[in-house]
Amino acid sequence: MSFRGNLTNYLFLSRSAMIFLMTVYALFTSLQPLQAQTSVVQTDTINKNIITYIKNVMGFNRNVPQEKVYMHFDNTGYFEGETIWFKAYVTRADNGRPTNLSRVLYVELLNPSGDVIKTKKYHVNDVGQAHGDIKVDSIFGTGFYEVRAYTRYMTNWGVNAIFSRVFPIFKAPKTEGDYTNLTLDTKLYKGRDPNNRDTSDSLYTMAVKEGIYEGNDAKTVSVQFYPEGGNLIQGKKCRVAMLAVVDNGQPFQGEGFVLNSQGDVLASVEINAQGKAEFRVTPDGHPLTFKVRNAKGKEQTFTLPDAQKEGCALTLDVISNDVLATLQCSDGVCDNLIGYALMNNGNIYYCDTLVASPLIELELDRSAMKEGVNQLAVFNSNGQILADRLFFICPKPSSADSISFVSNAQWLKPCGMVKLDVQTIPNATFSFSAMDAGSMTGAYQGNMKTWMLLGSEVRGYIDNVNYYFESDDETHRRAADMLMLTQGWRRYNWDEMAGLTLREKMQPVEDKFYVFGKLNEYRKRNPVNNVDLQVILYNQHGQSLNGRTKTDANGNYAFELPFMDGEWKMFFYTTVNDKKKTFLVGVDRQISPTPRFISPLEASMKIPEGPNLFVRKEGEEPPAEETFVPITQRDYVLQDVTVRAKRRYFTNDDFVFKNENYGRRWASIYYDIDRELDNIRDLGEPEPTIFEFLAKKNAMFNNPECKGLPLPTAADSVEGSWSEWSGYMSYGHRPIEWIVDNGDTNNRGARTSEGGAAGDEFFPVSLDEIKSVYIAPYDPDAYTRGQARGQADASDISDIDAVKGFDHSVKIYIYRHHRFTTASNKGIRRTYFQGFDTRETFKTEDYHVIPPMADFRRTIFWTPDVTTDASGKAHIEFFNNSTCEEMFITAEGIDSDGKIVVKD
Repeated sequence: MSFRGNLTNYLFLSRSAMIFLMTVYALFTSLQPLQAQTSVVQTDTINKNIITYIKNVMGFNRNVPQEKVYMHFDNTGYFEGETIWFKAYVTRADNGRPTNLSRVLYVELLNPSGDVIKTKKYHVNDVGQAHGDIKVDSIFGTGFYEVRAYTRYMTNWGVNAIFSRVFPIFKAPKTEGDYTNLTLDTKLYKGRDPNNRDTSDSLYTMAVKEGIYEGNDAKTVSVQFYPEGGNLIQGKKCRVAMLAVVDNGQPFQGEGFVLNSQGDVLASVEINAQGKAEFRVTPDGHPLTFKVRNAKGKEQTFTLPDAQKEGCALTLDVISNDVLATLQCSDGVCDNLIGYALMNNGNIYYCDTLVASPLIELELDRSAMKEGVNQLAVFNSNGQILADRLFFICPKPSSADSISFVSNAQWLKPCGMVKLDVQTIPNATFSFSAMDAGSMTGAYQGNMKTWMLLGSEVRGYIDNVNYYFESDDETHRRAADMLMLTQGWRRYNWDEMAGLTLREKMQPVEDKFYVFGKLNEYRKRNPVNNVDLQVILYNQHGQSLNGRTKTDANGNYAFELPFMDGEWKMFFYTTVNDKKKTFLVGVDRQISPTPRFISPLEASMKIPEGPNLFVRKEGEEPPAEETFVPITQRDYVLQDVTVRAKRRYFTNDDFVFKNENYGRRWASIYYDIDRELDNIRDLGEPEPTIFEFLAKKNAMFNNPECKGLPLPTAADSVEGSWSEWSGYMSYGHRPIEWIVDNGDTNNRGARTSEGGAAGDEFFPVSLDEIKSVYIAPYDPDAYTRGQARGQADASDISDIDAVKGFDHSVKIYIYRHHRFTTASNKGIRRTYFQGFDTRETFKTEDYHVIPPMADFRRTIFWTPDVTTDASGKAHIEFFNNSTCEEMFITAEGIDSDGKIVVKD
């Protein structure tokens, strides 16, 4: 196999296409008005600019449609050693149908700190679906982990555009099958691990301080204001929503007051249990403030956003059956022609123009609006937004979009056969999970419908998202409206769609595998243009690929690859005039979005769902012959088992010298330095030292000028003194002990500004010498090796630790590459290319073949693909485990027209 020829121009296709798409070329198609008003297409009165912006928006969404992805999981929480099974559904956002764009899906597992610890890559098939698994077997500590899924193309719209869900991962049970002890680590709470998640989100700006939760006591309050329509307008009565949280991230409930510049109370505000509230105020051009008392009784003051002199104040009533939009226009806007548009999924489904006046009321027909999140945008003849607003229209319930199950039996039997008849829409494909209701660890939050219609359009976590779909009454409408005012985000950027702004860079649709990037100068005398670039790939099966190209004037290059599986070694060779020349070969593949902030509401235990299949009514007992007796309480004669091998214990020097299990025991953070260095080279950056890398990677590494902790002296009778670590790198203001290949060093952590390593000339400073780094903020087995230092007898270790500061130290285990090579790196970059990951198959025992046994599967059965026939029927069979008496069933899917089906 070989690459397709010279594809250097590929990089410019997306950019030139973007510029072209921003031009006005889409036809202004006919629109259905919600009710009779001023004619939309009166060419003698409509401003040509407004028509142009409408055309641009409509054309942009047709030609640059967004994608959404939803993941259905097999369970609601996991234990160490289990497998997360999932099915991904990728759709086009503009029409809801399975995507015909991206064919590569990225799935990531992030630890509580926000580090990506596993990345999987799967093929998206022709109906927009992919499935896979993540083994939870190599994590460092338990806690709330995040699973994310996205296509490369989706990253153009930021972290809010991707799919994300948080799961608790518990310690493995000490006794097999005993899932009653749910234990989680709380390293973040104790400040031992960094928080690398983005805390800049205005919802929780003050909720997290220095990446560490301060505790459960609410000390300070943070308030964020959201003027309806986007701005406060001077002299106009404006509606303002607000969100209040305390410094542990929980919602704040209480009373506050809005005051003018003279201190007069303009409004009294009741903040509800979700930390949300609203009030109305008429700004006068002077600062307005909001005052509230925190739990400690201290008064806190917050300043409202500055009021604009010109603009439109928008108020939208979506509680009543007839939706009423009220516009209050300032003097500078009045008498000008303005436009407004109603949008859903980026599509304009109604628009009109009108002459601005001090007060405008627009009555809109709710029944003609689209289900899900809609946007009302008001703009001037320059295309600039005067006011805009998101609002939610609850979908009408329908039995046609449900999946129903009928069992062949009323009661479950240990290891017995379960047969289910399925009924839903014809020719649909859905994924199915059966869980043991007795071992569920949390509630099932939402489904594909709630995500596609609401969750994917809202910033942050929605607590109890199912609530907003329960009913379309006034109470639920009001709650949904407050959600839109405080957590709505603009998936569709009006300025970009209207052609007012252009992106400098656009990630392409990954319909195939691509390798592209840019050469950066290693030396100034080596220009990056017109460089001969060869790339060779090979895998462990002996397959190989190769291709050649030349860089353009800016050093850009690109190759197209066929779809392939597994990991491939990849080598770049750079030559100029047939002579090897060294360049920093960058590869554009660092696309993982910034990890989002996880709110405490999301990282909390949810009450497990009750069973929804084989449910026993209160007081109901099965017949004697159907009585459930767990396998563990029965006697079975099992076949003899031959033990082929016993566990191997390492006692040789190789274990002590370099085996990573030693450092892994107490570590909570792990860095694969080979991959980290590869990522740095992808960016075309020079290689840092180990100290520079750690300081940039992990915010817990303090400035090397920072002193260590004050420690008591040996006599413990004088004022505390600074430890010997003063002036060197520290971790959370604590000293560091560096352990290389399981042996102690004299290194104390060099100043990153000086670059050298103090105390040990053999300390591996260069990243390419290092294979792995493990960080153990807490080591209960600390310094039993003290005698090896030659400092004291073992009986004196505690005293030595107190004097030297070792009782406060953080252990960093470094493992080196034990290899030697004379190969020249001139003109060569060695890296890897990850093809599609291999998918495992969910397996269960066949109790028709073997006798029943102790079987503690919490996920009784999982299948990613169940297809209904032309009449909408399907049949599922599987074996129960040995203890499950009641089940919780989930099933979700979609058809080729984008119709979503879920278990009712």
